[in-house]
Amino acid sequence: MREPEGTVATKPAEWRERTAGAVEDGARPPQAPTRPASGAGASLGREVDRIDWRSTLYFWLENTLYVNSQGMYAGQYELSSGTNQLTPPRMFIDALREFRPTNYWEINTYTGPLGDTSLRDAVVNYENAVNGWRIGRDNVAVTSGAHEGIHIALAALRRQGRRRALVLGPQVPLIFQALLQEKFSFRELWSADPYALVPSASEVLAALERHRFDVVLLTSPNNPTGVLYRPEELEAIGVATLETGGVLVVDKILSDSTVPGSPMPAATCQAMGDWITSGRCAVVDSLSKRRAVSGLRSGYLVAPADIVAAHSMLTLGGCPPLLLTSAASADLNCSARLHANGAPVTGTDRAHAEDLRRMRATVASNFRLAREILQDYWVWDSKQPGCMNCVVGLRVGPTVPDDRQKCERLFTQRVSCHPLSTFVADAGLLRRPHSEGVLEARLTVAMEPARFEETMLRTRCALRALGA
Repeated sequence: MREPEGTVATKPAEWRERTAGAVEDGARPPQAPTRPASGAGASLGREVDRIDWRSTLYFWLENTLYVNSQGMYAGQYELSSGTNQLTPPRMFIDALREFRPTNYWEINTYTGPLGDTSLRDAVVNYENAVNGWRIGRDNVAVTSGAHEGIHIALAALRRQGRRRALVLGPQVPLIFQALLQEKFSFRELWSADPYALVPSASEVLAALERHRFDVVLLTSPNNPTGVLYRPEELEAIGVATLETGGVLVVDKILSDSTVPGSPMPAATCQAMGDWITSGRCAVVDSLSKRRAVSGLRSGYLVAPADIVAAHSMLTLGGCPPLLLTSAASADLNCSARLHANGAPVTGTDRAHAEDLRRMRATVASNFRLAREILQDYWVWDSKQPGCMNCVVGLRVGPTVPDDRQKCERLFTQRVSCHPLSTFVADAGLLRRPHSEGVLEARLTVAMEPARFEETMLRTRCALRALGA
């Protein structure tokens, strides 16, 4: 079975052969995608223009199984929260410690509609340094998390008369919800390779030849699989989208500073900067998830200047409060300096770099630990170097026929998860014969080691209880 561009999915017979202690570096050499003459066999879902959310597994898990009477998570051990649960970098911890009652204005004062100017300037500095873009402050709006940025971009495109979207690979349900709330219909494209899930660049190009879409939406890295396209693949997908009159919308939560000895995979391409300034691309990012402060809901939108200007008129009354704005700005500026080879760095920069190395090393170590503990049940995984999420197939046996029952049975053993069926709008894309008797779920490895090990041990006990 071929390995699509941009994926490092581990097939059943291969995962044991990986070197357990090696640092993964994602090692396939760059290969420019070619435009196929005909379809590559990828699965294109039906057009979706409504979802009965109350009937979905996602709604049931989030509102019934995994919550207590107070509406909070029931304290179970989560395989797949999707959030970064590592200890935040000291830069953020110190800023919280320095908060004093006299600083009440930081949580009780609105900024301008587009957010704090110093933070927007830091976003410009960071994105230009890391990606080689030439964006300006007029291209940036601070948002309440990346999800609000998706809404802002889609709402602006809807006002331009755009209505149909192509979604690449499985996605978190919030992406589908944003599309429907902003009056889009959409189709999902999955790979013909059942272990890849996210379509290869060639499969995307083939779909764009056959169909015209107003918007192509992707997450980079993909959530839940962690699959990444290489920069040249992203550029080919973007060019094909633009050639058909479409707009590219990218949700990225990985693109980061390059720390010496600990490189990060690319989640963007350089051409996106020109597409943004020329009105054909929008990119959102999440400061909070990248830096393990997800509950603070801090993100930003990088978009054409007219979209940002229109947003400033539509959101009169202010942006999210200023708490941790100074830390977020310092983090972005520090990351920009670390990325720029030869740029002068300070002791604070070096300490921040060590925090980033710690976070990345923990993610890699946790994944190796998961494979070791669950080796008797491990069927396949989509793990990508540097990514905190992946899909993993765990053998549960044929006695548990559907994902709802799998979730219930695991929950009795104090393990909660989000299976693959929560990341698809068209259930027809889940017809994958090889997955019979397998729980395919998102695995989140961004967790402190002791808690993560306990979660994996509980998962092993739960799988044993299921008779796998």
